[in-house]
Amino acid sequence: MACSSPGSQTLTASIDSWVEERNPTSNFGTAPDIFVQSKATAENRRLLVKFTLPSQPANCSVSVAVLRLNASATQSGRTIQVFRAAAAWTETGVTWSNQPATDGVASTYSPTANGWHEATVTARVQELYSGSNNGFLLRDQTENSAGTFDQKYDSRENTNDPELRITFG
Repeated sequence: MACSSPGSQTLTASIDSWVEERNPTSNFGTAPDIFVQSKATAENRRLLVKFTLPSQPANCSVSVAVLRLNASATQSGRTIQVFRAAAAWTETGVTWSNQPATDGVASTYSPTANGWHEATVTARVQELYSGSNNGFLLRDQTENSAGTFDQKYDSRENTNDPELRITFG
């Protein structure tokens, strides 16, 4: 049978936050910016974002999914990992100390300039549909690097909400 409703949908984040190793019990869920950072002095930062997924149309599957984040500060030469979050978390409750573990294999992307950063997360979204939707956790592939490698993105409380574009086919 053919897919009943092929096409794409763009979703905006339902919740987002970031956590910081240096402040393990602080929450940043209502901040206008969200961060991924690698720094050698216990100052790594990780970003969490979740989307309310639409119902999958009859006889359709996720053929492409792209996570989009708008960066206002970028450090090139880094690889950012996008994992599925392994457990539920809340926007105003998540901290470094209680952040969810990651689940599965990461999708990756390498930022090069400010503006929209995109990560193909097709397999991750297929996994969200077949299991629990706890959203994504993003981190620098090489945490604890000498120097400061900071990616600063707009949160949903800012101008350009994080987006997830899903194509069904």
